[in-house]
Amino acid sequence: MTLDGSVSEVIAFGNIVPTGLAVHGRTIYLAEAGPIPHLPEDGTIVSFQPSSSTATQVAVGAPLLVDVERGPRHNLYALAQGIWPVGNPEGSPASPSTGTLLRVNGAGGFTELAGGLDRPTSLEVVGTTAYVVTLTGEVWRFEGIVP
Repeated sequence: MTLDGSVSEVIAFGNIVPTGLAVHGRTIYLAEAGPIPHLPEDGTIVSFQPSSSTATQVAVGAPLLVDVERGPRHNLYALAQGIWPVGNPEGSPASPSTGTLLRVNGAGGFTELAGGLDRPTSLEVVGTTAYVVTLTGEVWRFEGIVP
């Protein structure tokens, strides 16, 4: 978007439900919840450059991803809202207490740092601490997340 209000498309995706963005330098990271029913194999983080028309898969394997953040030591963190109840209307949150705080691992997947989170919606990493906001408005702190 420019200062005069003009908007241009950077990249287009199919039926993936983009949910969170993080930027590091000229690399943009995008969390994808995936299409309904938001299966773990559809929860993906991809990366792309502003000048690119394609994205590269960074990690896959988390149900209903809602956010991605860069942290210290070039780590990427993700937040999964959890198991989506099949049959619920589109846009419904995950089942209570099925969310996870994750770190992207070197194998193209995720390592769980904390589980049993109740419908997390947003993640912010400050230093070695992760802050998670929940659907009910609570803010949780997870210290020492750096390996």
